[in-house]
Amino acid sequence: MKNLRNEWMLGVLTLTAIVAFESPAWPQDRVSGVLTRTYVIVEDTDLVGDVTCDVTNSPCFSFGASGVELRLNGFTITGKADAVTACGGAVFAPEAGINTSGRSNVGVRGPGLVQRFRSFGVTVSGSTDARIQDITASTNCASGIFVGSTSFGTLVEGNVSVRNGSAAAGFFCGGI
Repeated sequence: MKNLRNEWMLGVLTLTAIVAFESPAWPQDRVSGVLTRTYVIVEDTDLVGDVTCDVTNSPCFSFGASGVELRLNGFTITGKADAVTACGGAVFAPEAGINTSGRSNVGVRGPGLVQRFRSFGVTVSGSTDARIQDITASTNCASGIFVGSTSFGTLVEGNVSVRNGSAAAGFFCGGI
């Protein structure tokens, strides 16, 4: 009887340990607030509030898996560029708002605003079948939405791009 009781107690302790180390109660795919490092998207992700990016020399959001999407849900993603002049002619190449990072079948879906990044608002680079839909890109230092020559099958639909671009030689980007 004593061994049975010890086995039962061991089972209770094991169950308690499993519960105690369970994953957090909040979903990891819901984002808002201040980001201080690149948020890597590995599953469908929803903004649940505005996002301020305090990320230097890297994109704010980067896709880390294929077949997933970032939904802005009417919220704003704001970078470190000046609200009036963006970068005053300078471009900080790695500081995009969102980068598809060579992943396939990924999406960025609005409505929502991507603004004030010291490079592109959205960069589609090395991706196949990416979708950028219904976002507004404003006051980014390079193009609002940039689709690189190594990307294929990209759908860019229903977007607005305003006040993007740079006067710096080699960076005469703008719109889409």
